[in-house]
Amino acid sequence: MKLFRTLLFAPATRPELLSKAQAGAADALIFDLEDSVPANAKDEARRNVGEALAAGLRKPMYLRINNPRAGDFRADLAVLRAGHGGAAVKGVILPKADDAADVQAVAKELEAVEAASGRAAGSLSILPLVETCLGLRNTYDIAKASPRICGMALASAEEGDFMVDLGGRWTPQSLALAYPRSKMVVDARAAGLHWLVDGVFMNLKDTQALRTECAIARELGFVGKMAIHPTQVDVMHEVFSPTAQEVEYAQGLLAAYREGEARGIGAVKFRGMMVDQANVRLAERTLSLAGAA
Repeated sequence: MKLFRTLLFAPATRPELLSKAQAGAADALIFDLEDSVPANAKDEARRNVGEALAAGLRKPMYLRINNPRAGDFRADLAVLRAGHGGAAVKGVILPKADDAADVQAVAKELEAVEAASGRAAGSLSILPLVETCLGLRNTYDIAKASPRICGMALASAEEGDFMVDLGGRWTPQSLALAYPRSKMVVDARAAGLHWLVDGVFMNLKDTQALRTECAIARELGFVGKMAIHPTQVDVMHEVFSPTAQEVEYAQGLLAAYREGEARGIGAVKFRGMMVDQANVRLAERTLSLAGAA
């Protein structure tokens, strides 16, 4: 699958932002029906999303629904039943994902949504967003709960749900998040997932701290980040995008490996380095991220 570097939130209570976000630089969008929408505005927000989908999407979009334990997620998913938005509707963000049961409840409902909307079976994916220590503990089980799981995301915001649950103290160096991020990456990779998304950064004025946090997340294995404002996207893209040199190296490595493979050689020498399947996976990941650019 395509590895999106940035996912920009657009609150469904603001129809003008649902439209404006599509003209920005973010790789993909999140139309939000959860935390940014008060309980008494949920129905209006769902109508806004439905109208935005009917008008057509210019970017890939994930719908952040309410958790099955916390809200009317079926009403959220009902906005997808008309089939509007086409292939640009990639799936849903599942917030506060604590265990496999959360995933399975949403996956079952997505089957009905696909059947009603004429979408191909299994075409709507689920990106779980871990926001509690329990969810982090269960990351591997969540990641393996359904074939619809396309990646994993960690709610790493400074004063967000996960940090409050953890009881840690956030800093730009993110020491409190070093283990949570690493555990998520290891568990998700063990489950066969490659799209690891870091959470939002709340301070819109501190660009350097944003850059620092992005660099730490990338170093630990994340390939993208969620954004709450369009002004954050350029920094995120700069950090999470492969350089021209990295892309050129990956292309050359893959070409050398495929040539050797055609000759029946499982490991080849490329620029003085022995190359095998592990190098190929890294090169393919690099080019997937480059493709998002």
